[in-house]
Amino acid sequence: MTIIDKIKYALLKTRFARYIRVVEGWILRFKITVSRPSSTVRTVLCISPYKTGTTFIAGLFRKEVAKHEPLHYISYKLLDKDFDKYFQKRMAYLNLKLECSGLWSAYVDDLASNATSKDLDYICVLRSPSSWVTSVINYWNEPFMLDFHFDIQNEFFWKNKVGVNLREFNFDRESKTNEEIIEKLISFYFDFTEKTKNIRNLTYIHLHDIKKKISCIEDLLGEKANVKNSWKRQNKNKRFIYKNDEIDNRYKVLTDNLIRNRERQ
Repeated sequence: MTIIDKIKYALLKTRFARYIRVVEGWILRFKITVSRPSSTVRTVLCISPYKTGTTFIAGLFRKEVAKHEPLHYISYKLLDKDFDKYFQKRMAYLNLKLECSGLWSAYVDDLASNATSKDLDYICVLRSPSSWVTSVINYWNEPFMLDFHFDIQNEFFWKNKVGVNLREFNFDRESKTNEEIIEKLISFYFDFTEKTKNIRNLTYIHLHDIKKKISCIEDLLGEKANVKNSWKRQNKNKRFIYKNDEIDNRYKVLTDNLIRNRERQ
């Protein structure tokens, strides 16, 4: 991390965080709008929600080839304003072979219908709902996450797209709010997964099989992976554990059918 990055990281923990993101967004919006790359590569998009191994996948490849959550703040602003106008501009500006961004899980309908995005290649990582809900709730209530006065994901994704404020989860006792958060998370997760059937060129990968499927990702990108350079976020001290076998079984039936139908195509 450079000195400038360290300063920025420290400021994002202050009440000036939102203003920093806004100014940064103005600058990036201008760059994206006026950018005219000499050539554009065909980008593979990993569209799984946050906490599905996307950090690990992006980290397998060189930074010039793959990125995790690039242009985070301004992406929500531009895509919500005019998806068709800014999707291609954003992709051309980044010029990546692989982008892993959880935000795409909220734009599946747009991805499936946009003239450019509908013909791209996609990766979707499958993780059991119980495991996913556990990871999401714990991660967004980690002390280092709560230090941020303005959390992009919580504001633009969890609140606006999923309908939950993860910081309201009560770890000390069961509550109606907790139930509503879990219900909405599961509802979004199933809805997203169901919608992936509308993506034309999509490869499903189970989270526990990621390392076994690296060669598949290499083939999609035409690049060699370096497992030593990659890492994944782990939270070994979980304050909350969600377990629902019925929900997990429903998800398995759904994903098994999606994979089976995909193989028949």
